[in-house]
Amino acid sequence: MGSNIGDKADNCRKGIVAINKCEGCLVEVQSPLYETEPVYMDQDWFVNGVARLHTDLEPEALFVRLKAIEHAMGRRPGEVRFGPRILDLDILFYDELVLREEMLEIPHPRLHERRFVLKPLCNIAPDLVHPVFGQTVQYLLHDLKDGGKKVTLYKCDY
Repeated sequence: MGSNIGDKADNCRKGIVAINKCEGCLVEVQSPLYETEPVYMDQDWFVNGVARLHTDLEPEALFVRLKAIEHAMGRRPGEVRFGPRILDLDILFYDELVLREEMLEIPHPRLHERRFVLKPLCNIAPDLVHPVFGQTVQYLLHDLKDGGKKVTLYKCDY
């Protein structure tokens, strides 16, 4: 999850609460939040984190629910790709599934390039193995060459 508009940390918290309210979804664990330097364009810094869910939903149905949560929070289709967003919710992994569809790719196709994903993911699942690369997320973070994009623990009240 990530946000760089408004109260970024609160937007992420509200996203987690909304996921927990979805029938068939339960947030099992959440990483700390991190303040992260934008990667793709000049814009405000993000607050990012990751969570592990238990869900009865199939990946496509989960994706639809996550997009509905983003929409309810004010995100609209057609916004600038990689641009500012009030809330971004992505599926990084779904067990060991490898899925390549037009609207959904699992594992997330760019997670191995993103310190802002790998750092919080290492807080909750450092030994999780990427099913395509066969490497742990901890290894992917250690091996990352992203020009040193900054990811620092976000100072907040939870």
